[in-house]
Amino acid sequence: MSSVPSSLAKDPSRSSIGSASSYLSNVSNFKIIESTLREGEQFANAFFTTEKKIEIAKALDDFGVDYLELTSPAASTQSFNDCKAIVGLGLKAKILTHVRCHMDDAKLAVETGVDGLDVVIGTSSFLREFSHGKDMQYIIDTATEVIQYIKGEGLEVRFSSEDSFRSDIVDLLNLYRAVDKLGVNRVGIADTVGCASPDQVAELVRTLRGIVSCDI
Repeated sequence: MSSVPSSLAKDPSRSSIGSASSYLSNVSNFKIIESTLREGEQFANAFFTTEKKIEIAKALDDFGVDYLELTSPAASTQSFNDCKAIVGLGLKAKILTHVRCHMDDAKLAVETGVDGLDVVIGTSSFLREFSHGKDMQYIIDTATEVIQYIKGEGLEVRFSSEDSFRSDIVDLLNLYRAVDKLGVNRVGIADTVGCASPDQVAELVRTLRGIVSCDI
């Protein structure tokens, strides 16, 4: 018979593995954000025609997903037009698009008529040095400007840190506190390079749950 570490036996909440019943009791608190129409294009030789994107969007909507996440309209003219086409289908699912934390991207996305924007920026020291070259104060200031603009347009907004698990935890928590105070609907954490274990993910989500009031 396997044993449970004494630290977990004293505090079961510290384990990332819970009972099936505890998971099922929380199902109503979760919503599916389906990203085939974004992530599904992010590998070599991947290409969806407009017709195929519409077919996928309708199938996912029929299945009952809550949100469809689309490629950034800033990626290409086709991405912009495809986003507008899917918005125009009148699906039950809300339509989101994923954009860089930049005003130009945000304004372009708003033009498509989407229901919400998922805003992302790199926060690890690696991405801050080699991707955008900005410090944490710049990230907070820019996020504030972009989030306030999106909310002013009456749209949902999720703010995510890229490469979250190689980011400084103090930097992350300060950033999430700041965007939570701005009234974002959700915050996201991204294991961009696949370095985190399931327990590390559980621990960061648990820590984040203690400092923000929005969805995660």
